[in-house]
Amino acid sequence: MAKVSAKGAVIEVDDTGGTARVISGDVLSYEIQYQNDTPEVTGFGDGSHNFIVGQVVRGVTLDVLWNTAALTGGYTVIKAITAKGSTGTVKITPEAAAEFFSGEFICQGISVSGNAAGDAIKLGSANFVVSGAASPGWTST
Repeated sequence: MAKVSAKGAVIEVDDTGGTARVISGDVLSYEIQYQNDTPEVTGFGDGSHNFIVGQVVRGVTLDVLWNTAALTGGYTVIKAITAKGSTGTVKITPEAAAEFFSGEFICQGISVSGNAAGDAIKLGSANFVVSGAASPGWTST
C-alpha cells in the first residue's frame, strides 16, 4: 500500500452563509473521529465483559493557524461559525481524487494561543461535533 502525505489534503468548512471555504493552507493537522460507541452490557455472573455496538461517533478536530484574511482565513471562518452557533458542512479530502469525509457539524469552540518567542499564532484545536440525524461518512469521488 502506498503512503500518502497529508500535505495534499483539502479541507473545506462552510462559512456562516453556507459557502464552502478552503482553509487547507491554515490547517496544521486534522483528525477524523470515526468509531462506534460500544456500551458495556455485562451481566452479573458473565464470564467476561460484553459489549454491543451502539451509536456511531463522528467528529473532526482541526489545528489551525491564525489567519484573518477576509472570507477565507481559517480564523475568520471558524470564529464566525462558532460565534453564530451555525451548522455547516466540513469536508476533508486526504488525497486528490480520492475518498472524502464530510457531514454537517457544529464547531464547539476555539482557543487562541501564541508564543512570545515569535512562533505563529494558533487557534489551537477547533472541535466539530455532528449536527442533525445524518451520520457523516466517507464518500468516493
